[in-house]
Parts: sequence; C-alpha cells; structure tokens
Amino acid sequence: MSFKKWIAVFFCCLGAFSAVMAGFNIAVDPFGVFGDRFLDYYAYDMTQNPRIAKIAYLEKNYEKYDSYIIGSSKTSSYSVDKLNEYMNASFYNMIMYGGDLYDAQKTAEYVIDHYNVKNIILNIGVEEAVQYEQEDDPIKGNLHAKVDGRSQLLFYLKYAFLNPQYAFDKLKAYGERDYLPTANEVFIPETGAYNKAIRDVENVGMPKIKDGSNPEFFLYRERRDDLMNMDKAAEAVGAVKEKCRERGINFMLIASPMFDTELADYDYEQLCTYWQKLADVTDFYDFSGYTDVSMDSRYFYDDAHFRNCVGDMALAYIFSDSAVYVPENFGHITTAENAYEHAREAFLRPDTVKTDYYKDVPVLMYHNLSTEPSDNAMTITVDLFEEHLKALRDNGYTTITLTELEDYVKKGTELPQKPVVITFDDGYTSNYDYAFGLLEKYGAKATIFCVGATMGMDIYKDTGKKMNPHFNYEQAREMYGSGNVMIQSHTFDLHRNKELDAQYRNGASKLEGETDAEFAEIFKSDMLKSKQDIEENVGNELFALAYPQGVHSTLTDACVPEVGIDITFTVNEAPNVVVKGIPQTLYNLNRIGIYQETTPEALIERIEINTLYK
Repeated sequence: MSFKKWIAVFFCCLGAFSAVMAGFNIAVDPFGVFGDRFLDYYAYDMTQNPRIAKIAYLEKNYEKYDSYIIGSSKTSSYSVDKLNEYMNASFYNMIMYGGDLYDAQKTAEYVIDHYNVKNIILNIGVEEAVQYEQEDDPIKGNLHAKVDGRSQLLFYLKYAFLNPQYAFDKLKAYGERDYLPTANEVFIPETGAYNKAIRDVENVGMPKIKDGSNPEFFLYRERRDDLMNMDKAAEAVGAVKEKCRERGINFMLIASPMFDTELADYDYEQLCTYWQKLADVTDFYDFSGYTDVSMDSRYFYDDAHFRNCVGDMALAYIFSDSAVYVPENFGHITTAENAYEHAREAFLRPDTVKTDYYKDVPVLMYHNLSTEPSDNAMTITVDLFEEHLKALRDNGYTTITLTELEDYVKKGTELPQKPVVITFDDGYTSNYDYAFGLLEKYGAKATIFCVGATMGMDIYKDTGKKMNPHFNYEQAREMYGSGNVMIQSHTFDLHRNKELDAQYRNGASKLEGETDAEFAEIFKSDMLKSKQDIEENVGNELFALAYPQGVHSTLTDACVPEVGIDITFTVNEAPNVVVKGIPQTLYNLNRIGIYQETTPEALIERIEINTLYK
C-alpha cells in the first residue's frame, strides 16, 4: 500500500471512529444537551451539570412552567409546590451548583426572552458577592451556550466529542436504577430541585449537632471574607429586576438563611455595606443573619445548605401562612431605608442562644394487659398499669396525643412542661377492656397501633390457632370517640408470626430477591390499606406508624411520607427531642418498652434517664 493510500485509510478510519464516538455520545447524551431522546434520564444529566441540562430539559417542557426561582444550590430548599400554591403559578427551580449572580442573571434573561414568564425569584446568599463569572469546570460547571451567548456550534461539538467514558458512566448508572435516588440522581427533573427523599426523613432531633457530636454534619467551608464582587452582584440583581419591569413580570429577591459558621466567614462591615447596596436596588425578603435557625445546625443539611423545612418557614413568612411555624426573629423585609441598621444588628453574633424551641418527649410502649400475672414478659397487670398512670401524674407528667406532638413541631403550639406519650402495640382487646377505662379515670391519653389483618379476631388469620383477642372496629370507634385514645397503624399485614404465616416477613423488610421497587409497592399498598380501613371504620385520620418489631430501613423511611405518614416509631430505647419547624424529628421516634418488672419507680427512672434536657 502506498503512503498516500495509507494516509487516506488512516484518516478514513479516524473519521469513522470519530463519527461513531460522536454518535455514541449524542445517543447516550450524558449531559442532556442533545435532548436525551433515548434514555430520558434527566435526573442523571442534571446531576452532571444542572446549568446546561435544565435548559435542554426546558426546551422540551417549557410550556409546563410560567415562573422560575433561580440561584445557587441553596435555592433548592424553596418548594415549587408551595410557591405554586401561594402564587397561583407553575414554578421551576433553576438551581445551579455554586451559581453566582452572573449565572443567575444570564439564566433569568434567557428564560424571560424565550418563555412566557409570570414570576422571577432570585435567591442569593453572600457567596455571590465573593465570586462573579467564575467557571470551575468547562464540562460540568459551565452555562449552556444558548444562555451565555458563546458559539453554539463549538458547544455542541465539545459535548459530541467528549471522552466516551462519560457516556459509559451514564449507561452504568441507568442500569443500576431502583426505587431510592442514588448519587447519580441528585435532581428531580420535573421540579428542578434536589431530591431529598432520604435526607428529609432522617431524625435529626438529638443531640444538637454544632458541638461536633454528629460527624455527618459536614463543615467544609473555607474562610472567604472579601466581598470583592458586591458591586457586580448588586448590578446583576438590578439588571434582572429592570428586565422584569420592562416585561411586566413580577420580581422578588430572597436572601437565604445562613448557618453560624458560614456567617463567620465574612467581614462584618462588608456584610453591612453589601446589604445596603442590594437594598438600594430592590426591597428583599431577608432570612440571613443570626437567628434561632442560624444558630442550630439541626435546621441545616450541612453548613452551607438549609433544610427544605426551613425553606417552607421562609415562604410561610413571605406569604403570611400562619399554619406553619416561623421563629419570631426569622424574616425581615429589608429596604433602602432600613438595610444598614438592620444588617448591623442581624450580622452581630448573639451572646446567648434560645433553647425553648425543642423539647424532650419520652414515649412509653405497652402491649397487652391482664388481671393476673402472665408468662409473657410484655403483658403487665391491670393494677400495674394503673400504678404507672398514678406515678406519671404524681411526678408532673402530662400525657399528650400525637396530634399535639405534631402541632408542636409543625405549628409551634406549646406542649406541657413534662409531656409523655403512651402507646400500645398490636390492638389487644385488653386495651379496650381495661386500659380504656383507666385512661378515662386519670384523664390520660394514649395511642393504640393496631394490626389491620387481626382486627376483631381471636383466631390467627385462617390458621385455626387461638391468639390473644384483638378489639374490633366498633370498639376502636368508641375509644376514639372518647377523645382519650387515638387509633393508628401497626401496618395492615406486615406484623407476622414466624410459625403461623405461610410467608414470613420480618416486619417492614424485604424478602430475599425482592428489589427496592417491588418492596416499596408492597409496603405502600399495605399502608394505604391500613389507612383506608382505619379512617373509614374508626373515623380518625391515620398519620402515624409503629414499625412491627421496630424493623425499618431507609427505603421504608422514604416511603412513609408518600402515603401520608408524618410520625413513625421504633422499639429502641433512647431519648427523643422534637424541634419546632423540623418535621423529620417526628420520624423514627424511640420508645421505652414496658415489662412486668417495670415498677412505677423504675418507670420514672427510665423516663429521666432518657431525657437529655432537664
């Protein structure tokens, strides 16, 4: 073969290889820039680079939205569902990793110029005044060419001829998908927000995390105290506001909550100056500065990102929603007239920290009662139960319902000084025959978690085997009607007997070979059946679950909010601390198990041992 032919063959092969590689990258589309036509896996694309993948997603779906909230990753914690409700709109969350106000301005201008827009909300922190027009990664940290005006041809060529490993990684992640989001599926494409299905059901009630006792609270920030781009940041805000004014679009600016250690990153005088510069451009809703929220890390995922529930509190303040708890010092309408004075107070770290927004709530776990001593250690006598009620009363404890507990967390409704929750598991007839009357006698309240599949039975399902009888729905309805007893779920049929059930499942856990998605469907169907039966036959809303044997997992924890469960219980003995404004402190609550040897004195001692804040 001549040299010329060899060269021609070489370039033909190179061209063919390049074409194949480009075709592969375009088909798999690991960043979503080509429309992700085959996999439609935008949760992955947005995780790689939300700046470009969200624009590509909107190119196909923009007609679903008429409003946008734009900013750095803090922006995710503002619920688009809440915004839609409050503003009668269809919001999309345009959060970007580390996005500065150059990114926010360009993105806002793009959606205004190309889509039908009713509302634009800019969300800012302080870091946007530190960096401006900074691109950390030309592949994963850049804007879409349609947004920043660069050559679209070069932009698409860059992503067509990427290292194919990006595409292989996407295919691998696609094959590993299951029910729970993975590290490759950080976003919910339909809303644009982070997927916090797992993080928002973790119990963060205790202890306070600021002291480093919780290593999962990540302090990764570096000190950055020079707000050298505050003028450019303020100008960018002004440019977006002016464009909105010209187009008749409603504009809003929100300054997000910040954690203690982040606030300490910045120079006090510069903070005050920056706040004045922003206020000279526009009035804004201000949740930054030192507040009850900023001083308690339980309100944050890490030291740079506040929890979704904090975003809900901020929106409740903006839209005057009295049904949501909002701390007294949380939220300020900052104007040109009050900005500097407000900033000098807000950015000055307080000497003392409030402690009246969280509370110890011990939970007692009873089962069966009998008139005589039993061979079962969890069955106690009726007389002992009455002695327990006397001991609680004499030691200043007040029994509360789960509704009162939930209202404390979600609405800020106060609890008694020494609250305690009494629970019974399984739904034994003895709860109706004996406990019900004693609760009424002492003015005490309790919650009974019943198993739907054994309601009203004294024979175990269809086995013919006798069991301790369980009360029926008519008796449950009578107890609920008294106002002293709530009926909640111990699942419909996930509390099984290893010897008697044909298919034994250890509480709310997967069987061997079940996928997460398969078990999630089984678990949710069971809970919906339990919910339907109790609500139709008893009359009370079902919103709480005691896991059978205390068995639960990240999967079950992520499923319970989907079926309307707001409170869950384990069988672990440990303190419970619930925090106003943080609903996830109601998940996986611990309980003090009550046994035959639990004397009244032992009961009070165990409650006190399991109390953190005395």
